[in-house]
Amino acid sequence: MRNSKLIFREVLFDKYGKKFIVDNLEMSDGKKDFWAYVSSPFGSIIVALDNDKNLILVKQYRYTLKDFSYENPAGAVDENEDYLDTAKRELFEETGYQSENFIDLGNYHALTNQTDHHCQIYLATDCKFISTPTLDSYIEKYAEMTCELHPFMEIYNSLGKADSLIKDSEQIAATFLAHRYLFDHNLF
Repeated sequence: MRNSKLIFREVLFDKYGKKFIVDNLEMSDGKKDFWAYVSSPFGSIIVALDNDKNLILVKQYRYTLKDFSYENPAGAVDENEDYLDTAKRELFEETGYQSENFIDLGNYHALTNQTDHHCQIYLATDCKFISTPTLDSYIEKYAEMTCELHPFMEIYNSLGKADSLIKDSEQIAATFLAHRYLFDHNLF
């Protein structure tokens, strides 16, 4: 596919920063085919710990699951905003916490066969509660979002087990990266 040529692109849906795209391609051997994917905004994920090493999780209803999901605070990068500004904004918006200590854990792609989405993952330490979450004005108010504290090691040790609160692969990866950083730097 690396040597394929784009013949034309169809954007079947373009709203709220998400696009469903079908690229019509000519493959290197002349065969015509297509590739369909979702294009979505880049984002930041924040693995947030308070002073007691509790993981600050967001519980929210996810329409695609028809169930609640436990996740690290996260969100899309707004126009004229960088990844770190997004991380700070989303941490406060979704949890009411703030931190002066953000550690960059890298930029990663999710579901590369289905989307061009990628995110910057941060570890935020020494998070302090400031106020109730503000939530955004367009979708989070419908997600029945709440913030919960859970001991980091309890969550980490549960990953991959049936009773784990975190089931999303992107969130699991972020938690693993934070764990590695904490132990590599003797912070736990």
